[in-house]
Amino acid sequence: MIERIPIYLLTGFLGSGKTTLLKTWLQQPLLRNSALIVNEIGAVGLDHATLGYASEAAALLADACVCCTGLPGLHEALENLFWARLYRSVPRFDAVVIETTGLADPGPLIASLQSQQFVRERYGLAGVVTTLGAPTALQTMAEFAEARAQLDAAGAIVVTKTDLLGAGELDAIGRALQRSNPDARVLLSAHGSLSAEEAWHAAPLAGTSGLLPDSSSSRPMHRSWRAVGGHNTGSRFAGRGRPVHGASTRFEALTAAPDIDSLRRSLDALIAQHCATLLRMKGLARLVDGTTVVVQFTRGDRDAQLSVASEATRVATENMPGGVTLIFRLRR
Repeated sequence: MIERIPIYLLTGFLGSGKTTLLKTWLQQPLLRNSALIVNEIGAVGLDHATLGYASEAAALLADACVCCTGLPGLHEALENLFWARLYRSVPRFDAVVIETTGLADPGPLIASLQSQQFVRERYGLAGVVTTLGAPTALQTMAEFAEARAQLDAAGAIVVTKTDLLGAGELDAIGRALQRSNPDARVLLSAHGSLSAEEAWHAAPLAGTSGLLPDSSSSRPMHRSWRAVGGHNTGSRFAGRGRPVHGASTRFEALTAAPDIDSLRRSLDALIAQHCATLLRMKGLARLVDGTTVVVQFTRGDRDAQLSVASEATRVATENMPGGVTLIFRLRR
């Protein structure tokens, strides 16, 4: 019998902090020796380049969402990784981490992992973690079906950016999540403080706990509202229809700015132009002196967040065009 390779599925709505957590988790023992599949809805991918992940066992699925049009690409990536691992054309990995787009409904993806024969026989879904940004959590849950689907699929929900809210506001989010998915364990994180072990050992699916390595820590998970419940994904997601995303994307090229202040003014003008419908903006900008700047914006932010790219990110993105992917909410 073939020993199945665990799949860790990380999902969460736009700007909820998935990539920030994953960047830290990939350096920790549980996920350090993992293959990585990053899915981005825009034509120009950025997340894979900012993760600082330098393994050959990685794949970028851009401009398609793995919950619908990107499913064949995901199956192909998993099959290619399996054979590459078997024939040692990539370093042997112990697990696969899949990071979905912020608009993905995990249901069809989970169902496909269990129905596609090659994948089902060689991989096993070890757990689903969903991130939710605290500052806009209640609004996100109320307004976006994609976010509700992500929360519904979760074995563990990580509420991020908790340093930006008070205890009373966090309690309100906790109560809303209990009503939304009473089986999931809810964990809190600020500045990527939650460990991979805490998150994934709170998220195993029913019948798959054997795919997870034993936890080396007996320390209780004190940053949670309740104990983990069971999930039977086989019946939950089988037959779910193809999702319809309530968003569209556009790539906006940026010419080299003379300095970072000029770049900020240009981006602020772009945000103001689309403030009614803009959900997310991310990308790369370059200054005339050659400096590469990472651009991030999510709804709820006052302005764009700019940071000088690390050397690893600069090298990984040197052939990428300067510009930002804009994700818009479709008008109802």
